[in-house]
Amino acid sequence: MKKIIASIALVLVSLSVFAGKPKYVFYMIGDGMGTHQVLMTEMYLASMKGELGVSPLCFTQFPVASFATTYSSDSNVTDSAASGNALASGVKTTNGTLGLDPDGNPVTNLAEIAKAAGRKVAIVSTSKANDATPAAFFAHVPDRDWGYEISQDMIEHGYEFYGGSGLRNEARTHDKKPADPIRPQFEAAGYTICNPQEFRAGYRNMSKVLMLPGEGQAVTYSIDTVNDLPENRDKHVTYSDFVSSALTFLTQDSKKGFFMMAEAGEIDHACHSHDAATVIQEVIDFDEGVKIAYEFYLKHPKETLIIIAADHETGGLTIASKRSYHLARLRFQKHSMNVLSDMLKQRMITEKAILSWEEIRSFLRKELGLWDEINVSWEDEKMLRDIYEATIAKRDPGSAKDLYADNSKIVSAAVGVLNKSCRISWSNGSHSAGYVPVFAIGPGSELFGRMMDNAEIAKMIRKAAF
Repeated sequence: MKKIIASIALVLVSLSVFAGKPKYVFYMIGDGMGTHQVLMTEMYLASMKGELGVSPLCFTQFPVASFATTYSSDSNVTDSAASGNALASGVKTTNGTLGLDPDGNPVTNLAEIAKAAGRKVAIVSTSKANDATPAAFFAHVPDRDWGYEISQDMIEHGYEFYGGSGLRNEARTHDKKPADPIRPQFEAAGYTICNPQEFRAGYRNMSKVLMLPGEGQAVTYSIDTVNDLPENRDKHVTYSDFVSSALTFLTQDSKKGFFMMAEAGEIDHACHSHDAATVIQEVIDFDEGVKIAYEFYLKHPKETLIIIAADHETGGLTIASKRSYHLARLRFQKHSMNVLSDMLKQRMITEKAILSWEEIRSFLRKELGLWDEINVSWEDEKMLRDIYEATIAKRDPGSAKDLYADNSKIVSAAVGVLNKSCRISWSNGSHSAGYVPVFAIGPGSELFGRMMDNAEIAKMIRKAAF
């Protein structure tokens, strides 16, 4: 990290002599990543060193830093579709809408502008490839849930590289009518559908790419990836996999340059679950993808613009610790809440028995550090025991019915106890109206050095690069 920060400092000296428009644009979006998500991550990294304050991420050291408002045209609290629309086109719209203004008129987005200018385009996300944020860069539909029609827009736009954790509604239209499977339509349009390993082995022979996890693979939370066995690495598809693969493909022949939008979608999902340890690892994973773009920038500093943004804040996160070292306690959590819940579920199904409270207590001790590393008050233990008695203790042995909902309740509560011990709190389970951070580096980055609205970001990218 010190090497990265030193490199940034050296590059700053030459920023004032940059001239012309950048050929290469990286637009990197952290879904749900408000200012406190970034701050918590940097405080955690400092606390792991036994220090107060923050240990900087790569992107927070960019020379231009600001923040943005995120409201939509019909709500102070946006959803990902309306915010994606603003970030992609510079036009605010109603929640749930993609590629249209509030009156239903189509709007032009940055990827379409880049394509028309002869630049190659990559749109990738760790969420579904046709989910709200990526779809804002190619879809024009009144409802973000029109997954099948959005996929058809992907094909029609013909961008060089798409990537995501999968595709929504692959064989049914928005009105739930059966339709021809969408993947053969991608292939008929010249796309090679591949996983990261297949891409690396044969990308030179591909004309257009749709990169998705293969059989036995998935986009998983970073906390689950880093704590899995090394031999299972190929089962996990990461944000960096999408960024590095897209960059490899775009730079084969990029005389006119390229435009890449890369969304880290799992930050938002972890925030919805109030899973602080998982959020931190997702922001770190996002930063690892940013480092790939930054390394490219160091090779082409006069031609590369990197913009870091977020669509909205999720969860209403606050940190009230008097001592940042409390955050280091999050290291005791070994897996995301999703995986912890699945572990309990599978154990109960396999053993075909109701787990005792002592067995549950032992599980939480091992996976979260409760009781051993973290003091659990009498009140919190009673709360956990009451949840156990009301859910798991009443299950039919070996039954999978409603089991996920039941065991996830105790996991959620236990993670809440861990969060509370770190002085972390959440105000809601959805999005908030909080400011989101904006960082920039490269020619044109000076445009972003002020407080702004999210719709201005796209306008400034267009002014800087096109």
